[in-house]
Amino acid sequence: MLALSGAGALALDLWTKQWVWDHLRPTGRALVVIDPLLELAFAYNQGSAFGLVRRLDYPYVLLVVTVLMIGWIVLTARVPHGTRLRFVAGGLIVGGALGNLYDRMFRVDGLGQSGVVDFIKVNYPWGGSWPSFNVADAALVVGVVLLVWDLRTRKPAPDA
Repeated sequence: MLALSGAGALALDLWTKQWVWDHLRPTGRALVVIDPLLELAFAYNQGSAFGLVRRLDYPYVLLVVTVLMIGWIVLTARVPHGTRLRFVAGGLIVGGALGNLYDRMFRVDGLGQSGVVDFIKVNYPWGGSWPSFNVADAALVVGVVLLVWDLRTRKPAPDA
């Protein structure tokens, strides 16, 4: 379950980012999905945290943290009392982390700067919008919510 949900999240993330890179970046136009609430618009995030951290001066720190987090998820997946939901959640977290890590390591713009492709833009009805994000970010958030849900609702293992 962990490998399947992780591979699915990673594949969908990489495919959508490449589509956006090839089709929305060159035109600079947004694709309106639900007017006026949801659109797909290319954004190149050189920071992290939904673009709230604008620029990373030490990107290798994020690399180390990501690798450690993925290692922790994979190791804890071997815990004997893991639930199916926990494996799916762990896979979403790992897949999302790997998707953004791939961009940070291999995607470079015309100025030679690495970054992450963001493209999902949710507009507020009263004006303004949530910071742009991508499928990897969504997978990470959903994975963390599912993991917290599973850990909070899990019944303790019976004593042996």
